[in-house]
Amino acid sequence: MKKLILVALLLSTISIFAQKNKFIWGVASASYQVEGAYKADGKGESNWDVYTNTYEITKKTFTKTNQTGNVSVNQYDRKQYLKDFALMKKLGVTHYRFSLSWARMLPDGVGKINQKGVAHYQQFIDDLLSFSIEPCITLYHWDLPQKLQVKGGWNNPKSVDWYVEYSNLVFKSFGKKVKYYITFNEPNIDLFLITTAVNNVLAGKNAFATTTQDFANQAPASYNLCVANALATNNYHLLKLGGQIGITLNLIPTIPKDANNPKDVAAAELQDGIHNRWFLDPALKGTFPADVLEHYKKSNVNIAAFEPTVKNLPYWKSDFIGVNFYSPAYVTYDDNFPNSINWQTNNPDTIPMFNGVVKPAYLYKLLMRLKNDYNNPSILITENGAGFGDRDEKFINGVVNDSLRTDYVKRHISAALQAKKDGARLEGYFLWSILDNFEWIFGYDRRFGIVYVDFETQKRTPKKSFYEYQKIIKTPISLIK
Repeated sequence: MKKLILVALLLSTISIFAQKNKFIWGVASASYQVEGAYKADGKGESNWDVYTNTYEITKKTFTKTNQTGNVSVNQYDRKQYLKDFALMKKLGVTHYRFSLSWARMLPDGVGKINQKGVAHYQQFIDDLLSFSIEPCITLYHWDLPQKLQVKGGWNNPKSVDWYVEYSNLVFKSFGKKVKYYITFNEPNIDLFLITTAVNNVLAGKNAFATTTQDFANQAPASYNLCVANALATNNYHLLKLGGQIGITLNLIPTIPKDANNPKDVAAAELQDGIHNRWFLDPALKGTFPADVLEHYKKSNVNIAAFEPTVKNLPYWKSDFIGVNFYSPAYVTYDDNFPNSINWQTNNPDTIPMFNGVVKPAYLYKLLMRLKNDYNNPSILITENGAGFGDRDEKFINGVVNDSLRTDYVKRHISAALQAKKDGARLEGYFLWSILDNFEWIFGYDRRFGIVYVDFETQKRTPKKSFYEYQKIIKTPISLIK
C-alpha cells in the first residue's frame, strides 16, 4: 500500500510539473473586434461604439467606408462562438486570449453591475473550458465605457479608481476559473496613436497628423494607467486565486536607418524610449525613463507638475510581460514627424505587410533584450501575426492560400523558440488572430486571421496558415526549426 501511495504521489508531482512547464499555444482576439451585439443584454456604449457609429458633435462616420463593429464576426452569439471553439479545438490550441467589454459588465463604467453581461462571460468561460481550452482574459483592450470617455478617459485622475472597481469585479466574478489575466493591451498604441488619431479625426484633420505636443499631452494619462495597472496587480495577488497577472505591450525594436548618421542613431534611441521603455520600465522597474521625461519637458510645461508624481509611482511587478510583436522599425531623424522621428514609413521590404517589415530575427533580439536588460521576466508572446492584403488573401474555389502569412508565422515561431533555448523565459505563443475581424480604424479592409470570414454570411474557412499552425502545435517544441 505504501508503495502505491508513493507511486501515486510521484505521478501527481510529475503531472503538476508537466502542467507548469507545458508550453502554451494560443490564439487571440479583442472584444470590440469580434463580439458585435453592441446593444445586447443591457450593454452600455463604449467609446468605439460612438467612434464608429456617430460623433456626438460632428456626426461624421469614423472609418472611411462607414464600417462598424456592431456585428463584426458575431462572437457574442453562443451558437457562433461554440463553432469557433470547435475550430480552435481542431487547431489544437491550449489557450484562447480574449478581452472583456467593460461596458457590458458596467454600462456606466462604474456603479450598477449588468448581471447579464457578467453571466455571458461566465457562460463563455465555462464553454471554453468544456473544449479543454484555457481562458486568458484581457481586461482592457481599448474599448472604454463612453460614460467615462466623456469624463476625460485616462487623462482623468479618477480613471485609476474606475479601473480598480472594474478589475475587482472581474477577479471576483471569474475567480479561479481563469489562470491568466492581462491588465492592459498596448497602452502605448492606445494612448499615443489611437487616441491622438481619433482626436484628429474629430477635429476634422488627418488621423495621423500627430504632433510632438500630442505625445507630451498623454504623459499624465500614462501615469494614471500605470498606477491603475500596479493597484490591480496588487489586488489580484491579495485575492490569492492561484493564477498570474501581467500587462501586454506592443514592443517595436528601433533600428537607425543609417547607422553612421548620429541623428538617426539618436532618433532610434529616443523612439525606443517613447514607444518601448515608457511602459516597460514602469511594469518591470517601477520607474519612467529619464530621457523621455526630459524630452517631454521641452514640449509641455505641464510635465513639471506631473514629474513629482512619477517618483511616487506605485509598483507591483507583473508576473509576466505580454509581448505583442509584429515588426521592428527603421528610424530616421525628420522634423516633419512628431518628436522629429520617422519610424512608420521606412519599409525596405519588396513585399511589405500592413504593419511593418518582416524581420523575425528582431523578435529573437527583443526576447534576449528582455532577458538581459530586464532580469529575465516570464514572457508570453500575446500577439504575433501578419496581413499582406489581396496578394495573400484571395479566396479561390473555397481555399485561401496565404503563403506569405504562413511563412511569417513559421519563421517567427522559430525565432521565438530559439530565444527560449538561449535562456529567455518564454512560456507561450498566441497567434493574432484566429479570425478575420474588425481592424479598428481600418475597418474590414485588413485581414489578419488564420480563418477567413465572409462578413456577409459569417461563414468561416480555415486558411493555409491555419493548417501550418496546427502542424507546428503538434510538433514537440524541441523539434521545431
